[in-house]
Amino acid sequence: MITEVKLQSNDGASTARFWSAIFGVPAEELGDGLWHITPAAGPVVVVSTARVVETISRYVDLTVAVDSGAADRLRALGFEVAEDGRQAVDVNGTDGTVFLVQP
Repeated sequence: MITEVKLQSNDGASTARFWSAIFGVPAEELGDGLWHITPAAGPVVVVSTARVVETISRYVDLTVAVDSGAADRLRALGFEVAEDGRQAVDVNGTDGTVFLVQP
């Protein structure tokens, strides 16, 4: 079982907002460009801000079980979400596609 996902982001604050919206829980800012997002179920998401753009977690696609409000929370924060709510992209942070599935 996966217990933690670590992501390097261009914009750690943006990526923290993105994952907070997905899971509907606040991000905990730890300082120095580091955040933790701890969902009720599933792995902790650790976000750190990359010093160099080439080191971000690009080309990492993830599939995440979400509640029915996740897509709307992402849209409200200005993130790109497919019309059907099944995919979202954190373009300011990791540039990876997140596939949103409802159990």
